[in-house]
This record gives sequence, C-alpha cells and structure tokens, in this order.
Amino acid sequence: MDISRYIVKDKIWTLSNIFSFARLFMAVFLFYFIYTRHTYVATFLAILAVISDYADGYAARRRNEVTELGKILDPVADKVSVGLSAVALHLSYGLPLWMVIVIVGRDILILIGSLFLMDKVKAVAASQMPGKIAVTVIAMLLLSYLFEFHNIKNILIILTILAIIYSFTSYLIRFLRIMGRKTDKKEAL
Repeated sequence: MDISRYIVKDKIWTLSNIFSFARLFMAVFLFYFIYTRHTYVATFLAILAVISDYADGYAARRRNEVTELGKILDPVADKVSVGLSAVALHLSYGLPLWMVIVIVGRDILILIGSLFLMDKVKAVAASQMPGKIAVTVIAMLLLSYLFEFHNIKNILIILTILAIIYSFTSYLIRFLRIMGRKTDKKEAL
C-alpha cells in the first residue's frame, strides 16, 4: 500500500493535523503518568487529549482542512492513546489483561480493516456512532480504574464488552457492504 498518496505536501501541517500529532506525542506521557500513578497529571493529559480530539475535528471542518492524512492520523492517535492507557492501567491499577487485549484487539482490527479498505477502495472511512459509543464506554471503564472506583468496575466491564460487540458488528457490516459494492462494480465492468 502506497501511503504517500495520502500525504499531500502542503496538507501535512494543518492546524487539525497538528492537534492529532500532539495527541499522538502526548500518549507517551499519558502512559508514563498513569503507570507511575500520578493520577492528577494523567487526568490533565487525558482531558487535553479529549479536547485536542474535538479541536482537530472542529478545526478541520471549520477551516476546510479535512485531509486524507488527518483521516488516518486522528483515529491512530486515539487508538494509541487508549491502548497505552489501557496497558498502563493494567500494569499499575489492575485492569484485567484480557480486557486490555479486547480493547487493543478491537482497535487493531479496525485499523487493519481501514487499511484494507484504503488499499482496495481508495478511500478512508470515517468513524460512526457505534464506534463513538464504544470509545465513550471504554473511556469510562479506564477512568474507573484510574480513580479506583471499585463499585462500578464490573458493570463497566460488561458495558464495555457489549459496546465493543455492537461497534464491531456495525463495522463488520459496513466493511462487507463496502466490499460488496466494490465487487458489484467489478462484475459490471
């Protein structure tokens, strides 16, 4: 797959992409401060990451800076942040390893599917509501471990699993529809 076609020379350093690059860079510090149990610093960085996530989308639309690179960079930054946070929470706060594997595995499958679609369909698919719901529930679960809210961890694990199943099913159906349309076009030629 040739990723260079997604990187237009004058479209790399847009304000929205800078927010995404910053969030990607911030993920390493977020991991460190969660791992070392600096809860308030980690919380501050997590809030900055969420703000930058909304800011990059807003800036891209408002300033007409939606780029193919940004469509890739934004979800990658999100997935790296969530994945590193989950690993740190496992190492320092007891988030079950199997839950980390489920969370990171979901993100890896979504990235692989997206890369496959980029290569085959030549387009980047935007995230949809089921994915946003899953990310919100995952964030609530991660926060429950960070702040050690023991009484809600189990219910959030169940809700996270249900949200991941829902979003995965939604993404799978969408993937199959897109691939079906591509197959139909080939047959028509």
